[in-house]
Amino acid sequence: MEMHREVVLALAKWMFVLWVGLPGVLAAQDLPGTVAAVIDFQQLERDALAAKNIRAQVETYRLQYAAIISQEEEQLRQQEQELKRQRAILSPEAFAQHRREFEDNVASLQRQVQNRTRRLERSIETALATVNKVLGPIIKDLSAEFGFTLVLDKRQVRYVDDRFDITPIVLQRLDERLPQVTVPPPEGE
Repeated sequence: MEMHREVVLALAKWMFVLWVGLPGVLAAQDLPGTVAAVIDFQQLERDALAAKNIRAQVETYRLQYAAIISQEEEQLRQQEQELKRQRAILSPEAFAQHRREFEDNVASLQRQVQNRTRRLERSIETALATVNKVLGPIIKDLSAEFGFTLVLDKRQVRYVDDRFDITPIVLQRLDERLPQVTVPPPEGE
């Protein structure tokens, strides 16, 4: 009786394995073979004309921001020096009031810097989204043209034969289709 029960349990286990596993094995056999390609996205970010154009525009915005912030910092330095000079002649209450105003101005400048940074980052994201909208169809076209079914980022692969690296042709087509991108002015500017 005990042996009969073990045989029934073993058969039930095998039937369960076949019932669960067999459809997956059969479905996997229906899949086409995988043909991989690799793209060096860091190289695209570095060498694509659109990427260079974006970096140049962003640098212009950063220089403008730096000039504005520098002026405001200079005003704060002057305010701080004036506050130090007045310390001896102001009452403690008046000095405390002027110090709070100065600290409020410092905090305000810090918020402005953070807001400008966020606005610039949103503008950069918008420009990069434009590049990605063009890049996706390029990769899809190359997939149809060369028959690969999987694209990997070169940073995620330990070794790849150069024949699988499609970065040069992606770069060429991206430069042809999108030589420049307008980085929208940061909001509030």
